[in-house]
Amino acid sequence: MDGASPELDFSLAKEADFGEVMSISGDIYGGIDYLPARYHAWLKQPSRKVILAKSKGRVVALVSTNIVDDGHTVVLEGLRVTPKERGKGIAGLIQRYCLDLIRNQFPEVKVRRYSRSGHFEPESLSKFRLICRQEILALHFNLEEVRPKLDAAIAQLKVSGTEWEDPILLQASDVKRVFLNPCVVDNVLPGRTIIQDWAPYKPLESNLETLLKRDLFWMADSKEEPKVLTLGTAPYRIPIEAECHRFNIDIFGKHFPHARNQFLAQLQHGTSALQGPLYCLLYLAPSLWQEMLSFCQSSLGLRKERDIEGQNVLETEV
Repeated sequence: MDGASPELDFSLAKEADFGEVMSISGDIYGGIDYLPARYHAWLKQPSRKVILAKSKGRVVALVSTNIVDDGHTVVLEGLRVTPKERGKGIAGLIQRYCLDLIRNQFPEVKVRRYSRSGHFEPESLSKFRLICRQEILALHFNLEEVRPKLDAAIAQLKVSGTEWEDPILLQASDVKRVFLNPCVVDNVLPGRTIIQDWAPYKPLESNLETLLKRDLFWMADSKEEPKVLTLGTAPYRIPIEAECHRFNIDIFGKHFPHARNQFLAQLQHGTSALQGPLYCLLYLAPSLWQEMLSFCQSSLGLRKERDIEGQNVLETEV
């Protein structure tokens, strides 16, 4: 591919670029970046293109485009710029190149979506539509220390008789029926959107088929009339410290008791074979954030690890 700028050359990412890509990822999110665990899988996905920007032969930026929503939407993910080159407009250049590429190769794509952290002023949203916002609660703990507290918290809720209903681990045959239920789409999914690992998807059969191929834990409080649904990623290694894993839980719905129960069940199920340090990131409705933090502090002895600004799903025309 020819570069769109005399200073930058653009190309499709390759396996051999991994080392350089990781060198621009190291300080992202304070060492808990998902990119190291996603890069190789991204290169194998037929609907995705991972684009690199190089200056004088060295990687200075990366962004990924993924075609979703029956081919009508492009999702931009994983934007990274090497620390020394930030603030020079490179992020805008690589995104512009990717969008030109999409317009030329996929003329049926009409919408682009992003997930971005932070708080946006109204004037900064003039070019975008805000689809939804989720808050982020980041927890860091040692699994050997927390596991007895986790088991005890679940046991105590079960004894109460009214506070606990066993979350349902959905099988593949259940997922489409539950997530495509019109009441779920309208009343449970934030902005009528499924968000998985920062990527937004419309509740469509094709998107669910894609997500079902991934190693995810799908949970609900009911198959018929759910109030809360959760998606848990399989834990993956992150570079911040040796043997440290990251575990993400996307929580959809605003009913706190059921959200709390599924958080506990996801944590118990998803980390059963792990030991050592874990970063657990919860993505949840803003109305649940404080109550979930208070529960984690009082029942599990946890504290938030760091302040991470909320997750915003934005869209605009291509």
